[in-house]
Amino acid sequence: MNKNDFNECDIVQDLLPLYYDDACSLVSRALVEEHLKSCEKCKRTYEELKDSTIDTMIKKESTGVLERHAKKERNAAYKAGIVIALLLMVPIVITFFVTISSGGSFGVFSVLVASMLLVGALTVVPLTSSQNKLVKSILIGVFALLLIMFFVDRMNGGGEFILWSIPTIFGLSIVLFPLVVSNVTLPVVLNDKKSLITMIWDTMWLFLTIFVVCIHSGDLEGMRTGFIVAIVMMVGVWLVFLTARYLKVNVWIKAGIITSIVCVWIAFANDVCAFLIKHKKQLTILSANFSDWTNNTCVNANVFVLTLVIGSVVSALLIIVGCINRKYKK
Repeated sequence: MNKNDFNECDIVQDLLPLYYDDACSLVSRALVEEHLKSCEKCKRTYEELKDSTIDTMIKKESTGVLERHAKKERNAAYKAGIVIALLLMVPIVITFFVTISSGGSFGVFSVLVASMLLVGALTVVPLTSSQNKLVKSILIGVFALLLIMFFVDRMNGGGEFILWSIPTIFGLSIVLFPLVVSNVTLPVVLNDKKSLITMIWDTMWLFLTIFVVCIHSGDLEGMRTGFIVAIVMMVGVWLVFLTARYLKVNVWIKAGIITSIVCVWIAFANDVCAFLIKHKKQLTILSANFSDWTNNTCVNANVFVLTLVIGSVVSALLIIVGCINRKYKK
């Protein structure tokens, strides 16, 4: 080989990594390919470069290191969870022996056990669980909270547990049920219906809460009123949900339709409730008077009219943009 051949080999050797990663220019690629046809040395270098055995070994080793580190962290968390659980047992044991020695009732002891269970749900469970930590913490925490209510109710003579627990579950469900259902595996037929399940669940507990509260107070007329108001309210909520979740249009048109639903609901929900509850036919927007903002009826009517007008304009603009966007994509 002459001096020029050596120089070309040096250039090709420098280019081989870029050629292998397909990161060089077309001119450089052509130069390398032409050189590899006649140079056995550079061809062997390229074959060695393509041998991914070393890369595979490095990858496996790094994966093993990460797995060992993760296992070490899990073991440390598990041990910390066990230590916390043992510490939580200390006040339980002390209270138990104090109750036995003093001959007192086990009401305070029961409340303490349930309270420690609640603390454990928030601390021990996340540390000792390997899967579905959030779901387990929520379920055990809610169960512990209900136990506390039950034992406190027993200490106070009983009779209030259902009144306390149903509204509590309803309030917690609004925030926590979406987190639970999104982190559990459902049957295939239900796996894409988690949002629908959440809506049904919350709606059921809303009506159950109204029923329990009114039954406890003996206010059957209040139950009727509560159900009517809840139905009118939930009709709007369900229409928005069904539009957002199942209507097969683009996001602009959905936004326009949802804006229309919300505006109509705001403007006429009170009139519908008045008709269903008191059989009173009224249309609040007819009392609109923009020169009078002192009378409550006029203020409500003015706000409702403005809501309808502004909402209609915004809704129309969103739907027009959505239609143009859909036509453009087609």
